[in-house]
Amino acid sequence: RKQRHERSKCAGVQPSHALNSSSRDSAPKAWSLDETYLTLLKTGWRKRRNAGGGPAESREDERRGGAQRACAPAVGAWRSGDRRKLCSMAAKADGVLKRVLVPLLLPEKCYDQIFVQWDLLHVPCLKILLSKVLGLGVVAGSLLVKLPQVFKILGAKSAEGLSLQSVMLELVALTGTMVYSITNNFPFSSWGEALFLMLQTITICFLILHYRGQTVKGVAFLACYALVLLVLLSPLTPLAVVTLLQASNVPAVVMGKLLQAATNYHNGHTGQLSAVTVFLLFGGSLARIFTSIQETGDPLMAGTFVVSTLFNGLIAAQLLYYWNAKAPHKKKKE
Repeated sequence: RKQRHERSKCAGVQPSHALNSSSRDSAPKAWSLDETYLTLLKTGWRKRRNAGGGPAESREDERRGGAQRACAPAVGAWRSGDRRKLCSMAAKADGVLKRVLVPLLLPEKCYDQIFVQWDLLHVPCLKILLSKVLGLGVVAGSLLVKLPQVFKILGAKSAEGLSLQSVMLELVALTGTMVYSITNNFPFSSWGEALFLMLQTITICFLILHYRGQTVKGVAFLACYALVLLVLLSPLTPLAVVTLLQASNVPAVVMGKLLQAATNYHNGHTGQLSAVTVFLLFGGSLARIFTSIQETGDPLMAGTFVVSTLFNGLIAAQLLYYWNAKAPHKKKKE
């Protein structure tokens, strides 16, 4: 009886003597001790049968379920690890792309706008991207833009058809643009071609003097130009002087291109003038109108490139007009 009484307590069944007559009438009928004992025995027997003595199908299902439960953490861990690897690879790729684009082509806000929020039609950021790409394209093209002219002079061992005054005025314009941009801390993509064009133009100046038999003058000219350039870039030169030099670019470009056009007209041909150089200069100055407005906002720079585009177009038109005209051969002296 004590054991049955303890089992009934564990099963949560109140003994019969704990209920009074009123509660017996109102409460639902409770199990007796014998019924509780039988229920516990049946429950234990079912558990034992399912654990070891059940049918083969039940044991097979249990093994499968156990295997699935055992593999589930491993599969979940593999999947989470795979996700972590993918996220890590994506973060690395994003970091590399950001390091390449942000300082060179896009500000950080535009990078987030285009590549994080996927706003691919954000017009202000697209203008910045187009301006940077055009600017760097012009800078890259300027590395080679006048080399065909240099090679043509060296191949012919003559600078016939080239106006020295025109080349020198172009050198003045390029120097003014470069010094003005460096002084105002403009981005390199907005003026970088002036540096490379300046180096190539001063080479052409020296070659013209050299093939005219004035090599000493050419060397002296190179030394004087280097000294003047150092003075202009030094803190000794006031900003007003640099601005005035940039403002003088417009008349320098006009006079230089008009002198070359007059030389072409007088000769009736373009001589050793390189078509590749002329057309690259025309395209570069045309692209610079947009990039100077977008990146610097300086009307003086933009105006200079507008004028340069017009007169580069004039030289290009002359080149097309005199395309089949050849320079007359000089008669050899007996």
